[in-house]
Amino acid sequence: MGKPLNLNPLLRLRDYCKPLVKYDKWWDETAIVREKFDQLMREIKHLLLHYQYCFEEPRYPRRVCKKLRRRLEAHVKGAQKLLARVEELIREGEDLNVRRRNFGHLMWRLAWMRDGLLKAIEETSKLMTKDEARETEGVIAQG
Repeated sequence: MGKPLNLNPLLRLRDYCKPLVKYDKWWDETAIVREKFDQLMREIKHLLLHYQYCFEEPRYPRRVCKKLRRRLEAHVKGAQKLLARVEELIREGEDLNVRRRNFGHLMWRLAWMRDGLLKAIEETSKLMTKDEARETEGVIAQG
């Protein structure tokens, strides 16, 4: 019949392509996370802009403030989940065997997103703590 088919070149090609495929999947995941980050930060910034009027003049009504607070709490939970995903992507990026063009920029961008999420969570927590303190003072004054 002839010589047996040599599969070594195909196996070497598979071994060569495996890290590239892993890198491409990682790249796609970072693109998805970047889009979610941009949208979430826009929404949090918008909510914080309005939520500050629960403390400053002209003051929003109490029911509006409660609604804003619930929405902010939901967005903070989303930011915490996204933060965990960003940190996971950073670890995955550090473990990749392939370094392609813009890899350093992508890793920097992920670190920047992590810092932005941490800052947004911190700012939101401060405002919510301020709101809780104000409610506590109101309860004490009424009691």
